[in-house]
Amino acid sequence: MKVAVTAAGPGAEAMMDDRLGRCPYFVILNTDSGKLESLRNAAAEASSGAGTKAMQALVDLGVKVVITGRVGPHATAMLEETDMEAVTGRSGQVAQVLEDFRRERGL
Repeated sequence: MKVAVTAAGPGAEAMMDDRLGRCPYFVILNTDSGKLESLRNAAAEASSGAGTKAMQALVDLGVKVVITGRVGPHATAMLEETDMEAVTGRSGQVAQVLEDFRRERGL
């Protein structure tokens, strides 16, 4: 399963960004392989529709869970149309956020 964390920069050392649509990066963990990758969020600089564009990028990558601080109305609408889950109210370093998530889910 692919899990994305909204991040202020690339890599597990980065701090989580609480914005989904306008975060600078997504750090994506494949829980099956343990592979971690960073993806620049092309939607971050969009004049409008950043939440929708960011969500579409995650859907296209096969992400099943996005961990973020909060989800805006456009991204919420997309969540309702897909099988992606949002986990909100998190903060801290990406590595710790992912570790906490894996422990909570037994992954």
